[in-house]
Amino acid sequence: MLVENRNVPLFIALFLFAMGISAASRIEAADLFLNDEPEVYAAIDRLSALGYLPRLPANTRPYSVRALRAATKLDPRAASPPGFDGELFRWLAAYVAPKEMGRLTGAAAFTDSRFTPPNGEGVPVPKGWSGRASVAIREQTTPLVNGQLRFTSFYGEGGDEGNRLLDASIELGSPRLAVQAGKISTWYGPGRHGALLFTNNAAPYPGVRVHNPEPIPAPGPFSFLGALQYDVFAARMEKKERFSHSLLVGTRLAARPSRWFEFGLSRAMHYGGEGRSNGIGEFFTDFFGNDDPPDGSNSLYGFDLTLTLPFPSCPVQAYWERAGQDRGRVGRIFLPWSDRWANLYGFYFPRIFRFSRLDLRVEYADNESGEAGDDNWYAHPAYPHRYRGEIIGHPMGGNAKDWFVESRYHLRPDSYAGISYERVMRDGPDAGGERRSIVSAGLVAWLSESWRGEARASWDRVTDEGGITGRDGTDVSVWVALTWQTNVLVPSDLQEAPLREDQRAIQ
Repeated sequence: MLVENRNVPLFIALFLFAMGISAASRIEAADLFLNDEPEVYAAIDRLSALGYLPRLPANTRPYSVRALRAATKLDPRAASPPGFDGELFRWLAAYVAPKEMGRLTGAAAFTDSRFTPPNGEGVPVPKGWSGRASVAIREQTTPLVNGQLRFTSFYGEGGDEGNRLLDASIELGSPRLAVQAGKISTWYGPGRHGALLFTNNAAPYPGVRVHNPEPIPAPGPFSFLGALQYDVFAARMEKKERFSHSLLVGTRLAARPSRWFEFGLSRAMHYGGEGRSNGIGEFFTDFFGNDDPPDGSNSLYGFDLTLTLPFPSCPVQAYWERAGQDRGRVGRIFLPWSDRWANLYGFYFPRIFRFSRLDLRVEYADNESGEAGDDNWYAHPAYPHRYRGEIIGHPMGGNAKDWFVESRYHLRPDSYAGISYERVMRDGPDAGGERRSIVSAGLVAWLSESWRGEARASWDRVTDEGGITGRDGTDVSVWVALTWQTNVLVPSDLQEAPLREDQRAIQ
């Protein structure tokens, strides 16, 4: 069996050390969500777009459990959301209540060809029949220290096997300043099928993050900015042919002035590695736009805006992310106006007229138009925006245009069925002329308080694959998974939000 992470024992030892510290106290602290809880993110997207989570900047992920706990704590003067939205709100409040969480997942899949799913943390699905086993642990009941661990193994035909350590980190700090260390990942921007700078398309990378787990009210004369959130991390990239173990630095500042508007400024920068300086002086030189020599660093930078129009019968959320690559002069650090630009546009309808449980999302991303088409996004000659072969940004890749349409129907607050269509068009030097259409359908459902099921299927049609005329094909994949999860709630005298009563009422 191929072991993908030689440092697995070290991370497990660190995690167990943190769990030992946790036994000394039972006061809740901040923690991060896992990436395999899509029903939770679906609930957050809907409630945020409807204005029920007004103090939560929703476009910097993964979310802090503590921030969501505060966001779902109703103001005594505020009315509870009506109808199904109220059920969804109470379920989310119960889900993020103080507790420890552990889960075991077994999955089986069949696919015509080996592939790596978009936003799948770089874990492949082997060709033919395959199996997958995963474990996840989240601990959030200590005053200053908490942690999480996720590990997965996959087993396919012909010896296609591997182990992957995913998010595995320890966090120390307070709601306004915390330090996280270990295997981390992040997502900057309002896009939900992809974002231009950072997604979880690649595997989590080893690094250190400084952020505020809970949004900070803007002080004094800046109070009009509402809730503020910052995120800064530095990560070590993998061994590679040029500049091995280079550094990736990400920075973001987001604000939500009102429940109907949010904006963010984001930055990604690769530099250093073997044979080059990794020092703080080199960082500041590159960060403020010195690109001499031209391959001395790779900068990506951008901004995003999200505006919600709260029409009573059919509210709509419109968002835009714009980003530039390289040529990061001082004035262009966050506001790209070079010709090497990319855009992502989206519309999200959290409910459709009288169909209160139905939502719809439409996204369009483009990093091929203008001079960006010659630049080949994500493919910098010295510092490509990749980790272990997978793009860290939008899974459509470089020199591409992507249409994505998705609709979900909530069967219950904790369960939904969905269908999506994606159209990817590539016109760059690497795969010019390739066209891909993907139709997917899926179901996520909690079967009981401890058991959760998931199933999905996709049909993928490609023409001129890799830019080779006549190289066409169709692949079908099917995935089913069953999860057993245990939640250990903190004693009732330490609870901050309605817990078990609401959970029983809506299940």
